[in-house]
Amino acid sequence: MVHPQIAAFARLAGENTPPVRTLEGQKTKISRSMHGFGYDAIHDEIVVTSPLAQAILIFRGGANGEEPPVRVIQGPHTQMLGGPTGSLDMVSVDPVHDEIYLPNARNDLLVFDRTANGDVAPKRILNGVRGSSIAVDTVRDLLVVGGGRASSIFDRTAS
Repeated sequence: MVHPQIAAFARLAGENTPPVRTLEGQKTKISRSMHGFGYDAIHDEIVVTSPLAQAILIFRGGANGEEPPVRVIQGPHTQMLGGPTGSLDMVSVDPVHDEIYLPNARNDLLVFDRTANGDVAPKRILNGVRGSSIAVDTVRDLLVVGGGRASSIFDRTAS
């Protein structure tokens, strides 16, 4: 039986190549329903959504084994709200401006401080935004939210 895990493979790994390292076990708080991942190359952190727990888990980039997250954003003040259609299954990181972006079931885009930990409120909320992808243009200070057949472009600091 395969247990929930995050596996890291060598860049040039081929078929049936075992992972270089894995994050797994109870202390990691990883569950089977996790699909949203982001990587912060500047701060070497892995950002993962946990829809069932309505949480964001942040791990060291080199985490291995049963290593717990370095930070967990979770609780009623976060305003994270899952839904029956797979919400909280995507996350994006802006390491330049130290922000984490998370869409929720109310079609809101929650923006958290990258270093947030615990039951914290979003630093801002962009209401009525529905999308399946989020990208930040750090040069032009724009936020691009794509979904379906359209993309919306906002000032990065819009709320």
